[in-house]
Amino acid sequence: MFRPIPFNFRENAERGREAVEKVLDFVADQPCNPIGRVSGALSSFRVDVIDTPDRYELFAELPGFHKEQITVSYDDNNYLTIKAERPEPDMDVRYICRERRTGTFERSFEIDGIVKDEVAVSFEDGVLHIVLPKEPEDKGRTVFDIK
Repeated sequence: MFRPIPFNFRENAERGREAVEKVLDFVADQPCNPIGRVSGALSSFRVDVIDTPDRYELFAELPGFHKEQITVSYDDNNYLTIKAERPEPDMDVRYICRERRTGTFERSFEIDGIVKDEVAVSFEDGVLHIVLPKEPEDKGRTVFDIK
């Protein structure tokens, strides 16, 4: 099972307010409310997930980050967490326009049934690519016919 965790407001209240405004704007533009799109509107960064018979592949857009600023972890509760941090610039600069946010950006997904030792993570051209091999199905299981 692979399930995104759409609401993560552990950060400051400002980010939460921005996310709620973003969702309300998004929902207002939709003829109906597909819940999968709402969770994407709340996200710090965009993610695509592909489900194949033997693995999940996750592609996360993280433009402007260096691989040293990104952390990928998987805990005992079956949560995969991607965390990227863009620090405040050290310079004393007066911005005319500032659209790129600084701070910590995080996404979490609940994933079970993967082989943790075989997970592969790469980062190229601003795209994080994670391959999560699935555990093989139990071949010793017997399926009975119903008569």
